[in-house]
Amino acid sequence: MLIGSKIKGFRTERGLSSQQVADALGVSESTYRRYEADKSFPDINAIDKMAQLFNQPIQAFFPEQVQQNNHKQVGGTAIALSIGATINQLSDKLVEQYEERIMELKKDVAYWKGKCE
Repeated sequence: MLIGSKIKGFRTERGLSSQQVADALGVSESTYRRYEADKSFPDINAIDKMAQLFNQPIQAFFPEQVQQNNHKQVGGTAIALSIGATINQLSDKLVEQYEERIMELKKDVAYWKGKCE
């Protein structure tokens, strides 16, 4: 069962309208309806708010096939991939390039601080 069916079921169990849930989440009703239709996926903060609103554990929102022990995935990536969402991730090479650039900038800052003393 995908997340949309689950949140729709939780909403109807609580007797809430889609507008009431959207208001509680701080999103438009059309955005919330896209969640229920599995055309868009809520972020982890929205899922946490729904868990509180529907009085459900956060794990209840995720598909049964989500593996908790997948140590190669980070954060919500395993969850999102399991429900068909596209996740954009920086490649390791790009991260290394950013880290190198940060180190260069730190050296520049230290150099210029030394010149000002």
